[in-house]
Amino acid sequence: MRLRNTAFPLGMASGLWVDRTSHDLIAYEENTDPEHQLVIIGHEAWHMFQGHCSSATAHGPAASRAAEDNDMTGALAELVAAVSRADDMSLPPTAPMDAALHFAARSDARQIEEELDAERFGFRFATDVQAALTEARTSGDTHNLAGRIQASMAHRVRRT
Repeated sequence: MRLRNTAFPLGMASGLWVDRTSHDLIAYEENTDPEHQLVIIGHEAWHMFQGHCSSATAHGPAASRAAEDNDMTGALAELVAAVSRADDMSLPPTAPMDAALHFAARSDARQIEEELDAERFGFRFATDVQAALTEARTSGDTHNLAGRIQASMAHRVRRT
């Protein structure tokens, strides 16, 4: 799994899980607090662990609605470009439609419980990671799990 921070277009989601052939990618909003970034990463990881929206065939009626939504076209193209840059790889030409299906399916009424579960997990994940980082700071050992998590996040945790 790879984590990448990137600027998401205004009005779009703040995180996205992309199921790549060689790896899973979680892209998260770079223009938000580190605490919120942890929630976003946890939220998207929950979708990845549960296999939510991993194939176009699972999207059902959301697919036809997404195909007809011209208002999302520009924003989705911008999002796909941002995620491609974040992953240092080019996404296929079908990526804007895949992103449309992904967002449409996750906004479907039947998916609300999945979103609530993902949000709950994101908050628990962020709380647990912050507790581990706080513990690591007090112990002074940067070669433990918390130190590796902090390094993989590619930013410094704010010291209180």
